[in-house]
Order: sequence, then structure tokens, then C-alpha cells
Amino acid sequence: MTDEEDVFAWLQDEVKPTVDDRIRQWLEEFEYAERLWYPIDTGGKRIRPGLVFLVSEMVDVPRADALDIAAGVELLHNFTLVHDDIIDGDEYRRGEPTLWAEHGEGSAINLGDMMFAKAILCFPAETRDLALDTVITVTNGEQMDIDFADRRDITVEEYMTMVRRKTGALLELCVDAPLALADSDLDLSGFTSLGPAFQIRDDLLDFQEGKGREQIGNDVRAGKRTLMVVHADDERVYDILDKPFDETTKEDVRTVMQILEAEGSMAFAEQRMNDLIEEARGAITELPDSPQRAKLQALGQFITERDV
Repeated sequence: MTDEEDVFAWLQDEVKPTVDDRIRQWLEEFEYAERLWYPIDTGGKRIRPGLVFLVSEMVDVPRADALDIAAGVELLHNFTLVHDDIIDGDEYRRGEPTLWAEHGEGSAINLGDMMFAKAILCFPAETRDLALDTVITVTNGEQMDIDFADRRDITVEEYMTMVRRKTGALLELCVDAPLALADSDLDLSGFTSLGPAFQIRDDLLDFQEGKGREQIGNDVRAGKRTLMVVHADDERVYDILDKPFDETTKEDVRTVMQILEAEGSMAFAEQRMNDLIEEARGAITELPDSPQRAKLQALGQFITERDV
């Protein structure tokens, strides 16, 4: 079994059941617990809770506190996905109908807000301000992403700022929250480059069948300015992206794919993702050998190799 297979088994067999049980305990008092549980129960690899556990073990954070942070992070992650699916018009995630597709947009927005509030309450008191600051950063990144839809002059640097906020900040919380409870000078800041790498991989996966959607190219239909689009900087691509979601055809998606391939934009994004992965790996090279270090290394490779 490879290191990536080992870490996947660890996430699915150990991390997921433990965190999910804690989340169920937190939600059971809610009147709408079943609906709140639905997006969590549809899947997910629990990479973020796994990172919380690894960092917590490295700096001797009590298991109960680590578990509360892990549950809070996973709830925050799903809160962002609930709203993101509405923004992007995605009717499926992980092969199942999204929350808004099941219950309507208004209900999903409200349920997402419930999930956000409950997530903050999960965190140990000393880390709640940090969690709130993270949500502010994430939503700032999301707003940048939304505003990009009206622009054709986005730079690679702007895209990277957006993605570090939108996706990277939550991974940073997985590191910073345990450290806030520990007396440690451990520096894992570079490791959170996995966040932008994760988002770039997600952008690339939108053109593959394995993203848990019934059709590829929903980022194209939603007019999203991905790293590949920004790199290509092609008016033909922007013309297609600016069409209404429902008017974007399969042929339009194929045209965008062909242009991005021809401009080397897919390869550029793949290389940028791999550079970020290497940056993350470099951040842990000075750590002493330990099972936690080995799993941190495997997490980076796992994100690179994942196909769903």
C-alpha cells in the first residue's frame, strides 16, 4: 500500500468516524439537525480534520480540544460549500443533490448560516476569534471570486491572492487553532500552501467526470475566472464565460477546453499546483521523523493525486 493509500485509509477509517460522531453530537439538539447533517453525510475526505489531529498531536493539544477544533473546521468547510454551490449553480456535489437542490436556495442559505453559527460554537473558547477571523478571510476571498466574474483583466497574482483567502485560510486555521492552545514555536506556515494547491486542482477537476457532477464544465457555465482562464487571457474564452449559465452549451465547454490546452494554461495550472505542493513539503523538511510528519507528507501527495 502506498503512503497516499495509507493516509486515505486513515482519513476514512479513523478520522471521519471520530469527527462525524462529534458533529452529530453537536447537531442533535438542533431542530433542523437532519438537514444540517445532509451535506456532511454525502461524503468528503476529512482532510482538514486530519490536519488538525496531526498538528495537535505534534504539539500535545488535548484530544478533546483537537476533536472540537476538527469538528468546527469540518462544519465551517461544509458551510462554505453549501453557499458555494448556490453561487455556482451546482446541483450535485459528491454525486448527490446539493442542499439547495434538495430544499431550495432560500432554505439552503439559511441552513448554511445555522451551520456557520454552530461551527463557531464548536471551537474551544480561546480559538473562536481565530475561527471568526478565518471566516472573514474566506468570505473576502469568495467575494473576490464573485467580483472576478465581471472582469477580463485579472492577473495571476490577483487570482493567487483570492485563492489563498478562499481556500488557503481554512487550512491555515487547521494549523493555527491547535498552535493557539499549545506552548510551541512550531512553524508550519508554508505547509498551508496546500490550500491554493487544492483549489487549483479543483479547477482542473471541473473538466473531468470525477468531480461528483452530472456534467463537466460547470465552472465555465458559472463564468468562473480560474487560473487557467486568467493565464490564457483569451477574449474567446471570456465571451463564453459571460454567457448565461443555462445558455452555455457542451460545445462551448469543449471550445474553452481546447483553447486552454492550446495556450498551455492547463499545464501552467498543473505546474503551479505542483510548485505549491513542493513548497508545502519544504515546510516540513526540518521536522524530526515521526508518524505525523510522514502523514503530512502523504497529505500533500494525496491532494495532488486525487481524482474526485
